[in-house]
Amino acid sequence: MTSLSEIKTLAQNFVTDARNVLSRSKSEREICAALQKIGSLLLQSGDSSDFKDLLKTTDLPDHDMDLARKQIRESHYVHFLNYLCNILNFEWYSNFGRSQEGNRLFNSFFLKGRPEDALLVLCSVIQNSSPSFKQKKCVLLLEEFFHQHQLQMMLCSMCDISPGSATCLSTSPCSSRSMALDGQRSQVLTVLVTIPDRIANVMKKDCSDFFYPDHFIPMVAKEILKTLHYVHEKLSKSENASLQFVSELIGRLCIQGYTERLFGILLPQLLKLTSSNFIWCRIANRILAGAPDRSLEVILEYLLRHCPWYGYVARLLSDAVLTNAKINFLLTNKFLLLRHFADVIVPQNLIGYLASSPSRRHLIVKVLRSVLNTWGDRSAVKHTSHSQHAYLTMVIVISVGHLNEEEKAKHKGDLTTMLMGGVQAHLESPILRVRRLGMVTAEIMAKTLDPNGPKLAFEYKEDEESQLLWSLVNPPEDPGLDSLIKGIDQVAIESDMEMSNGTEDRVECRVSDAPNQEQEKEEELDSDDEFEPYDMSHDTEAAKVKVPVYIRDCIDGLTARDAPELTEASLKVAEKLIRAKPDDLKDVCSQFVAILLHLEDQYNTENFRFLRHSAMVALSVNCPIETSKYLTGEFYNRNYNIRQRMDILEVLAAAAQELSKPSEDPGPASKSSGIVNPQEHKAKESQEENWRDIVQKRIESKTRRFAKGPSKPAPNPAINRFAPVAGHFFFPLLKSYDSKLNTMDLLGNDFLLLGRLMYTLGIIMYAAQNTPICRQMAVSLLDFIWSLRYHTEQYVRQSLMFAVSMVTLSVPAHLLVTDLQSDILECRHWLQDILEKDPEPECKALAAQTLLVIDSTVSKELKGKI
Repeated sequence: MTSLSEIKTLAQNFVTDARNVLSRSKSEREICAALQKIGSLLLQSGDSSDFKDLLKTTDLPDHDMDLARKQIRESHYVHFLNYLCNILNFEWYSNFGRSQEGNRLFNSFFLKGRPEDALLVLCSVIQNSSPSFKQKKCVLLLEEFFHQHQLQMMLCSMCDISPGSATCLSTSPCSSRSMALDGQRSQVLTVLVTIPDRIANVMKKDCSDFFYPDHFIPMVAKEILKTLHYVHEKLSKSENASLQFVSELIGRLCIQGYTERLFGILLPQLLKLTSSNFIWCRIANRILAGAPDRSLEVILEYLLRHCPWYGYVARLLSDAVLTNAKINFLLTNKFLLLRHFADVIVPQNLIGYLASSPSRRHLIVKVLRSVLNTWGDRSAVKHTSHSQHAYLTMVIVISVGHLNEEEKAKHKGDLTTMLMGGVQAHLESPILRVRRLGMVTAEIMAKTLDPNGPKLAFEYKEDEESQLLWSLVNPPEDPGLDSLIKGIDQVAIESDMEMSNGTEDRVECRVSDAPNQEQEKEEELDSDDEFEPYDMSHDTEAAKVKVPVYIRDCIDGLTARDAPELTEASLKVAEKLIRAKPDDLKDVCSQFVAILLHLEDQYNTENFRFLRHSAMVALSVNCPIETSKYLTGEFYNRNYNIRQRMDILEVLAAAAQELSKPSEDPGPASKSSGIVNPQEHKAKESQEENWRDIVQKRIESKTRRFAKGPSKPAPNPAINRFAPVAGHFFFPLLKSYDSKLNTMDLLGNDFLLLGRLMYTLGIIMYAAQNTPICRQMAVSLLDFIWSLRYHTEQYVRQSLMFAVSMVTLSVPAHLLVTDLQSDILECRHWLQDILEKDPEPECKALAAQTLLVIDSTVSKELKGKI
């Protein structure tokens, strides 16, 4: 009887003879015969009778014969593939001529063998070869590899478990009978997830569209879906399967950044399949919860964003939050306290998932306590962003809405105590939005925890944010899957189980991607849009009132009572009338700016704040002394609220910037020429410029120059309109900053107004650069900065650093190193102190930038003197 070792020796000799024929022969018939015989030995599709004929032995039992075939394939298949790639070139491949048989036999070694080995060999050859016939042929083979669903066959083989294994849906990588080494398994995963990058790096502009991520990743997703159907059929027959490789593949693809493309195909199908099948719920749970830890955050974030209801999240994850420590940390800590999301569906899905099962409900109270502690912390209220704080508020409201009566009665006292402390911290905030969050949360929790108790009510103006919070109290209902599955490619699975002697179960899958063309034709026939609509984008409504033409009529219109249309028309035309510079503008500018400052949006006018601001800026530009005198004087008046004082500062800053820019008024000739159509004027200018450019280029191309003059023409001098009036904008704002009024305390609670004042002074300082009064303004501003340098509020410290940088950029450099040397050195020491000791990273970054500006300006001046 022939032994297994003798069979291996015969196989080795046969492979050697075949390789000699392939390398030496030029005959197409001999090459095809050698490929056919070696294929019967190494390929999985080879017939067992051909195998026995090749080795000239039939005295072994069938079981030993199958074992011999398997060992021979494992020993010789990869080496023979590498040999075929090494001898592959245009000259050798031309031996096949136009015969399709030779091409089919050659391709079969890569398309009918072990798919994981063929994949690794093809990718290795493509990456390590230079542009040539061999490289292009291997790329085509790799594309055909995926077209013939070899990836699905490989994934299905990875999911098979040997009969000795006792656990269904095993997650142990050692149980997969098609993987001999974990190293090869990891290598296959790495190659699969990086194929788009590998092919693009090698092929560059010649890369096929098939390997672009928008095409390749959906194809992989569909192959994964077919594999999951294969596993479902095995589990339905009580057979074992492993989803470890599929789960790792999904996780690695998500780490590579393909989450949207991958789950755009997987998620709708999984939601549909898990709706009525418990086995599919187990499959979904294993592939999601079994993904690598570093990919879980990306996967969970996508699920929470795109699942239309928290019940679907519960189907997909089951009790993974209790069994997986990483998922528990993400869902009960990181996604709640360390991150925030703009989509309301995320906290709804997260909290709803925790509340949807009795085994997970204890996490609701735990999450609510931790979020309430963070939400009510005074430091968090003061230093976290509003979006983060609003997200925490939504989590609290949603969690309270999911509490049942027993949980409310048990934890009402503790939750109320924690709530009251947090509400007090919110009410102390100077920011209206933060105070409103505290008030709305208190009302919601008081009403929810104790519906029959005393009602809690605050006075605040409702906005979209508060309305959204009230709507989140009631848990959402199931919206259905129609909106999610609509338009998604349907994957129809047809199973054709073929049981034969020792052969594996195979699943043939069919993907139907074609849209319903008949339905589209019917929709086109039913369309009634046969006529194009008129373009009405430039139409204007007929004015119901007479628009003011004179400045005094405009003032009368703004002060008119019970005439909303006249008031709106006057406000919309106010800036235009002011820019026209009427003769009596100076006489009425103080009255006009006072009316605008006290004007309120009683009639809900569109763009009210913008129109009012633009008119006040126009007044400040055209009558700077009169307007600035009034505005700066009213800034420290007691009869104004914070919003009006902010408006004064914004107007002064905008007017200073506009006055400091060179005047764009046309010259006398153009003024006297009458009204010109702007479009015709621009067309003429562009034609003249094009003509001049062409002539200038021709002159330059035919002119020889031995010495060139200045490359750019000297700039035209322009009068700085802000220089004479800079002091009127600047110094009155410094006179009473330390005075405490009933309606304003700059050094106390009104730190936001103080910071805005510093920003305004910095802007005015920069607008007055290179003016005679600039030095005096810098000295006064630096003294003001020095008195506030250790302010406790982050916003004020940032505004002080902005003002220092504006002084550095505005004052001539030679004055910084002479007259202001001591002040600048003190500022440098203060900035270095902030850089080392300030707890806020934003302040440290701004201090570093300000130090860079100071050092750069001073070093340039000192180098110039040397």
